[in-house]
Amino acid sequence: MTWNNFPLDQLIGLLCYILAMQPKNEPDGQKGRSFIEEARRTQIVAAAIETIAEAGYPRASMERIASKAGISRGLISYHFAGKAELIREVATMIYMDGATFMGPRIEAETRPPAQLRAYITANLEYMRAHPERMVALVEIFTAAGTAVSSAPDTEASAVEDGTLAPLVGIFHTGQANGDFGDFDPKVMARLVRAAIDTVPPQLSRDPDRDRVIDVNIAEITKVFDRATRALDPKEHQ
Repeated sequence: MTWNNFPLDQLIGLLCYILAMQPKNEPDGQKGRSFIEEARRTQIVAAAIETIAEAGYPRASMERIASKAGISRGLISYHFAGKAELIREVATMIYMDGATFMGPRIEAETRPPAQLRAYITANLEYMRAHPERMVALVEIFTAAGTAVSSAPDTEASAVEDGTLAPLVGIFHTGQANGDFGDFDPKVMARLVRAAIDTVPPQLSRDPDRDRVIDVNIAEITKVFDRATRALDPKEHQ
């Protein structure tokens, strides 16, 4: 499998699985690029994110992206075969950077309830730090469809399992040591992801983004604190 040929609609979801299972892997060809080439690609990706966030995905032409980057349209074509490849690189960069941001915050916690809160909070703090990236992803999702909507059933299942694996692991550990109550870990993981994934569209609609993030951190962590906690034996009486 090569990154350039992998369908965009499956790539976004699959990235989480790849990052979780093979964090040291690099996209094809990355090792062969010079420092200058990597710097130019990074510049183009940043310009693409800004353009998509400002103008929307349909209007984010290669010409508009080149203008935002202050370079020629031909220079983008030198580094990327077309818009699809560039957008795949945008999604890859956002998810890899997000994983780097979130990982240490989650791993710093030793108890599953705190890890769950850190998972939710780190997701949303990354959105606070990079709102343009979140708006751009919303545009990409809207254009490409949901991450696994067009994937074969077996591939869709593998993508979902990989995406939810970190949360499912936290829930299994918490249930085993008594920190969490009795629930289906995979169903609960889907609910957590669904709640988090409602936030990026809010950022594109509400200019008070700090308030959006603060409210969602408070409410989402509160809801899942209550939904997952082990019941006091007195509550059964």
